[in-house]
Amino acid sequence: MEFADQRSVFAKISKKLADLGVVGLAGFVLHRLCGFPKVLVAFPPRLSRSVSLRLDTTDMRVFDDVLVKEDYAFGLPSSAKVIVDAGANIGMTSLFYAYKFPSAKIFAVEPELSNFNMLRKNVRAYHNILPIHAALWHSEGRISVSTSPDEAFGHWGFVVSANPGDVSSITIPSLMRDFGLDYIDLLKVNIEGSEKEVFEACQWQDRIGSVVIELHDHFKSGCTDAVNHALRDFSRSASGYLTWYRRESHGAQV
Repeated sequence: MEFADQRSVFAKISKKLADLGVVGLAGFVLHRLCGFPKVLVAFPPRLSRSVSLRLDTTDMRVFDDVLVKEDYAFGLPSSAKVIVDAGANIGMTSLFYAYKFPSAKIFAVEPELSNFNMLRKNVRAYHNILPIHAALWHSEGRISVSTSPDEAFGHWGFVVSANPGDVSSITIPSLMRDFGLDYIDLLKVNIEGSEKEVFEACQWQDRIGSVVIELHDHFKSGCTDAVNHALRDFSRSASGYLTWYRRESHGAQV
């Protein structure tokens, strides 16, 4: 092996070590060699506790985007007491917010059961994160969750629909009612196209400080228009796949 190649391999190993910790790196290498373990226990340096990631899924990519690259540092408010993580997946963004705002109350909303079980496992040591097995929707009731059509988001992408199902649907007003919330400082939304329905029925924007959202017009047309109309009195900026909306009076870090 050429010296340059050796240096490249060493750099990759060093980065994995920094991102995952010694135990995480060992599990990652073992999985590459023999397909075991199926669940990796990583020790990211920014957190005081471990996280569990299902290998051969999108978990590693989500971990890298959120806890390593810190994509959701974009548009953070300067302070936050109440945060809603809608489409919390396995909890990486909730953990990132807990790291940034250790005194905030974080509501992590995730409808898909396998993701929710990992979310609950990853956040169980954090008393300020409340996992909620439900889908953010435009009305309360029972809806269904399925893999995305034509694998628009890959095998591990899930969408909700109004078809009757076994998943509870909640709204921003019902969440605020049930938990006695007057104001949400930060609303994070990554709900695979359902933002269209949620924001078309939006009458609660005056109780939100800022919104960071991944829009999915490539899957469902009209998502951006619905959100832009609902949040037309908010300032707007974008970074990569995220769009950030902020009240002019609501302080933020850019």
